[in-house]
Amino acid sequence: MASGKQILLSLLSEYSQKKTTKQQLEKVTNRIKSGLLLHGSTAKFMWPTVEELTWVEQRPDIEQGDDEVKKQGLGLKDSELLLSDLFGLITESEEIPENIKEIYPEITNEAYKAGTHIIWSLLKALEWSKTYEDVENSGKLDVSEKERFLKNYERKLVEYRNDPEDYS
Repeated sequence: MASGKQILLSLLSEYSQKKTTKQQLEKVTNRIKSGLLLHGSTAKFMWPTVEELTWVEQRPDIEQGDDEVKKQGLGLKDSELLLSDLFGLITESEEIPENIKEIYPEITNEAYKAGTHIIWSLLKALEWSKTYEDVENSGKLDVSEKERFLKNYERKLVEYRNDPEDYS
């Protein structure tokens, strides 16, 4: 039996690694909304919550006559603001919010910045980007290359821990 989490992750993996055609945007949006409901529960508040979302297309250079889609990802329906951009704006201030300080006084500014940056990175990973289109190869992953990269970066991580100033 598939879990809601598995379904949602498979959808996000699929759509974040290949461009969705204009004709498929509504279908993709509805599939992701359904995946979110399956994962996040079908509590009454979730239905209107997912209805605020859409699979957004961004064309940042349209004013210069370039109509090419540069990014696609989960965003807010009415503004077409990507969730990663929304989160970036929310965390623009590097100050730890008071409610977090009260509950977790041991969190340092460095740890807070690290945590929010990783959340932003995870949100960005759920988007399709023209920039990475060739590398992502429509989601086809060479497993041996993946393992080679992971092994190399696990080694680099050890080197970094041993000498944070000279680890390359």
